Amino acid sequence: MWTLRLLFGETATWRDLYSQNYLIAICVMAVVQYLGNSILVAIGSALKAGDKLWSSWRKNFLWTSITYFAGAYAAGIIARVIGNVGFFAFAATIPIIAIVYFTYCTYMKNVENSASQAEQARRHVEELNRHIAEQERIGKALRETEQHFRNAFDYAAIGMALVSPQGGWLRVNRSLCDLVGYTEQELLESNFQAVTHPDDLGNDLANLYRLMQGETPTSHVEKRYVHRLGQIVWALNSVSLVRDSDDQPAHFIFQIQDITERKRAEAALQSLSLVDELTGLYNRRGFLAITEQHLTAIRRNKKMPVILYADLDGLKVINDSLGHHEGDRALVKAAEIFRETFRSSDIIARIGGDEFVVLAAIGPEESAEFLTNRLQEKFKAASAQWNHTYDLSVSVGLAHFDDDEGHSIEELMALADSAMYENKRHKRSRHNLTPELISPRMEAVA
Repeated sequence: MWTLRLLFGETATWRDLYSQNYLIAICVMAVVQYLGNSILVAIGSALKAGDKLWSSWRKNFLWTSITYFAGAYAAGIIARVIGNVGFFAFAATIPIIAIVYFTYCTYMKNVENSASQAEQARRHVEELNRHIAEQERIGKALRETEQHFRNAFDYAAIGMALVSPQGGWLRVNRSLCDLVGYTEQELLESNFQAVTHPDDLGNDLANLYRLMQGETPTSHVEKRYVHRLGQIVWALNSVSLVRDSDDQPAHFIFQIQDITERKRAEAALQSLSLVDELTGLYNRRGFLAITEQHLTAIRRNKKMPVILYADLDGLKVINDSLGHHEGDRALVKAAEIFRETFRSSDIIARIGGDEFVVLAAIGPEESAEFLTNRLQEKFKAASAQWNHTYDLSVSVGLAHFDDDEGHSIEELMALADSAMYENKRHKRSRHNLTPELISPRMEAVA
């Protein structure tokens, strides 16, 4: 009312149905009332949603304001028309008004549908942009992973290759090319059989066949390659098989470590009679001669060296009861079990009548106790298949290298020896391990 009085003065001048200010007054009333109500509601919505006042009002009240103003204006016109022409004359215009009204309603629905479609399109575009950004992120991560693998493969210190099931080189790295003296292109046009020593080829093919048949997950073998210049290159060949989605062989992964120097050192030790004749293992002199060189290699590969000292239980009883020939058979069998238990790169020696020592390399995820347990399990399994009147078992002691302590090899062997005898005493107290232990089995067989 204050707004109307401010614009038109006393109410008598604009309340008159036939006054020229009547329609304007009606519209002003509609504007003031609608703005007041809608702004209050928009303020509440904006505060809840955290939007700006204008954005909230435009989104919720802009289009409804048109309907509100049009309705107010139409009401004023209808009142004037009825006053001028009478009610019945106005009633005749109702169909026309209805057509105009429904046309307007249809227009408003189309406007709302267009706004809804525009909002859906906007959301679809946002979702598509998020999907594209996620795909780009995944693609970038895959490219980085592939680049890391390529660098690890190409710049590995040992020879690495991908090999087809037929033996063809699919991919080779620089270290392998240097190992055999051929260029990358020359190797890719050939196969691994062409650079393998003829005497080792049959064993190689047999190992790969076992991999493809699923008989073993990996293959580790020492073999000879023939260098381009004709010299022999000894290598530790580690092979695993990659299968495709149909579980069919896709390719082999070859890891080829040059062990030529080690083989030369072993040959030199053999020539110096540093090997035990009975078991083929190093003797004490050979073990001490090669350990310093091997320790350097272990530390270079960032592994921890450990000394394992073992004593074959009951050898004296076997010799006294069954003869030294049977004792020798037990020692040879024990040596075989040691070879099966430890890596070919570990140093194994027989340093006394029934005593063995091992210099092993422990990786970051391994433990010396794991090696001890594996050795005991190997002896237990061998005894189960050992068709003799006695069991094979060992007592074991461990000594870890500590650079801060500065112990020599022989000092560490002495520490491991003490730990081994402690283990043997513990076993004797627990199992009453005496010379009479084998007698019941001998009498039963007899």
